[in-house]
Amino acid sequence: MPKLFVNPNLPDYFLSVPEVTSVASARSYVEEYESAKVVVFPGLAKGIDHEFWAALDTDRYPELKKFSPILQPGVEPNEERHQLEKALAVRAVDKLTANALVEQFQRLMAHLIPAYRAIFADYAFDRWKIMLRLNTIMAENMHVDTYKKENEQHFARMFVNLDTQPRIWHTSWRIGDMVERAIGTIPPEQLDGLSRGQVWSRLNANFFGQNSREWWDEQPRHIAFFAPGDVWIVDSRQVAHQIFYGRRALSIDFSVPKQLMKDPSLHYLEIAERFRADNSAAHDATRELA
Repeated sequence: MPKLFVNPNLPDYFLSVPEVTSVASARSYVEEYESAKVVVFPGLAKGIDHEFWAALDTDRYPELKKFSPILQPGVEPNEERHQLEKALAVRAVDKLTANALVEQFQRLMAHLIPAYRAIFADYAFDRWKIMLRLNTIMAENMHVDTYKKENEQHFARMFVNLDTQPRIWHTSWRIGDMVERAIGTIPPEQLDGLSRGQVWSRLNANFFGQNSREWWDEQPRHIAFFAPGDVWIVDSRQVAHQIFYGRRALSIDFSVPKQLMKDPSLHYLEIAERFRADNSAAHDATRELA
């Protein structure tokens, strides 16, 4: 169960649902997800050997620090095992460690993926990406996710804390809060000619700085200590977040065509386009009043 320190100067968008422990007790949380909530499932992960994940020697195997095996949804367990073993062999992981990692990974996936599909039941997926995040992170910058290239896809994102220690997140404004506060504050000519993705990056920088070294911004924060085994879903393009400390985690991303969202207007590129138009209109209204 996460320990939350909720800042009264921010909306409280955390939702804890301990009653969801498997696919049998899960329902769709797509509406909450698209509404920029952080939904936590403290009873969902089963059978995680936290000591195993914490003890993995990622200095010896640095390519495991961000390990994303290329797997196909629905593949037979034996074929999946073969693919995992092949990917680990390429990274020169010793056989004993590789066998243990595959066993732990497959056991976790067998329990989580059916529940994941139920939690995102309103979506149809066209591809997936599963990543073991086994690198230590401390005090990254606060941000909403941005991209060098525009991403027309939506995604359904789940995190799992595999470690023996809490994964500490700070979160701040949701994108709707940011837009509300930023309208009328950026000269429209500074956004003219920018792509929607560049507008999004500008909005992010306006609140949290130009780059990842500027993590000391003065925006208010919630603090979440996600306990070992906690599972949570969040649209990281909609909720500003900062991993303050974390060592071992798993992320699951299934890509979703934008048109299959429950509310496609909440896709980040649509929000960016509306922000540019509303910001320009606010400046025009101010000039008319003057």
